[in-house]
Amino acid sequence: WPGGLLAHANGSLYVVFGRWCHRLSPELELLASRRLARPRPYNSLVVLADGTLAMKDLDRSLRTTTSLTLLHPDALVPRCDEVLLPEPSVGRLAADGSTVYVVGARTVWRLAWDGSRCSLDADWRLPYHGGHDHSYGWDPVISGGQLWFLDNGAHRYATTMRAAGITRGPVRLVRVSLDDAADHEFVEVCGRPRGTVTNPPLYDPERRIALAYDSGNGIVQAFRFDGRLTPLWRRGLDHAAHMLLFRETGEVVVHDFRGPAFGRARLAQSLGQCSAAPARSRSIRGALARVSGDDVVVLDLETGTELGRARVPTMFQSVLFPAPGLGRDLYWCTFSTLARLEVA
Repeated sequence: WPGGLLAHANGSLYVVFGRWCHRLSPELELLASRRLARPRPYNSLVVLADGTLAMKDLDRSLRTTTSLTLLHPDALVPRCDEVLLPEPSVGRLAADGSTVYVVGARTVWRLAWDGSRCSLDADWRLPYHGGHDHSYGWDPVISGGQLWFLDNGAHRYATTMRAAGITRGPVRLVRVSLDDAADHEFVEVCGRPRGTVTNPPLYDPERRIALAYDSGNGIVQAFRFDGRLTPLWRRGLDHAAHMLLFRETGEVVVHDFRGPAFGRARLAQSLGQCSAAPARSRSIRGALARVSGDDVVVLDLETGTELGRARVPTMFQSVLFPAPGLGRDLYWCTFSTLARLEVA
């Protein structure tokens, strides 16, 4: 399961992958490692105000409750006992100062770290689950005094998120105030059935625009937030990865996956041939990359106008993390390709 990498203020890099946390020097020398308590993947990590590292395990089967682990950044020793949450969780953590937010399978939880103890906030929580037609939420985003995330995270991803939804209901954008959990909204992204996602939404507090999507149905939807959410614009795009916002220009980077013309069944058969006959894998994979790719798309956040796009060859639709460069550029990561794009 994808882990995460963090650049710490102490100059070290931290990697959480599988059930391990590693500390690396800027030259990528291994400085320390810790085997984490639970025999399952830990999906990334966050850093708290005092430098403490926080991470949690995940169980996509939703059979086991999750636990929060806090480590000292120097020797990777525990800062306190593991914190057991009341329910399972799949999405990654979010943190604001010494406060940690966890999207559980049915409820959003808040925990406070005081330097020696981490505990659940009894006065702030949000039950969000929409019933049998909906599934768990994904990663939360903290912005503009709100917590934002998308539900219907359960999916059968195989080469593309299109038509990969498991539950019958539509994807919902969830907003909840950090000051008062009673101030919240559940807004359908497009209303289409069997919606699904595997990543978070985006919110620009300056323009007061939230950008959500339904990867299962290939829709990107913007909302204006003026105390309540109202639809702003919509585009048909096969987007599934994280989004990037360039705040000064109001440009947002999404993508539009273009799969092989011969369809998912033929693609699955070809991938099976790759596994069964490794000698053929290079030619098959090369052919797939030539006929499929992520069109990385730049949009105007206010209007949804497309400003440009560039193709990144990839066998599968990316559900990963892009990264901004130092100027008018960015790095796009897929399961088969790492690419750098720039405005020329």
